[in-house]
Amino acid sequence: GSSRALRCRYSFVTGFIGTAGGSPMVLHSRKKKKQNKKTKSSCVFGKGHYPGGSGRFRDQDQVHDDMKMPDLFKPGKLPMDEDLPGMGQFYCIACARFFKDAEVLKGHERSKLHKKKLKKAKEEPHTQRDAEAAIGLSTE
Repeated sequence: GSSRALRCRYSFVTGFIGTAGGSPMVLHSRKKKKQNKKTKSSCVFGKGHYPGGSGRFRDQDQVHDDMKMPDLFKPGKLPMDEDLPGMGQFYCIACARFFKDAEVLKGHERSKLHKKKLKKAKEEPHTQRDAEAAIGLSTE
């Protein structure tokens, strides 16, 4: 009992308990949770910010309308804004995100997230009429 407690040692480095006459026993088997040490993103204002907006997220119908006029969002056509990454010139319409340069934007366009959002943005957005029809209200 108490004599064994005096002979036991705990190693903070290895996490084992060792006894004077026996083999080491594992005190705990859970691994330490790793902290997320993500590097700084190249898209500082990221999701939701868009040209001339208040900083709220873009709705699907707004993104769908923007997809009809892609020439308005090309570099050189957008107003310069020093608070945005890349002076506000490299913009992904489908994701409503700014990027620091064309290379980062190209990398983003190859990502799975962008492809999902692009597919969703190309779909026709739901309307109030669709919502009323779904709950059974008459649509005349």
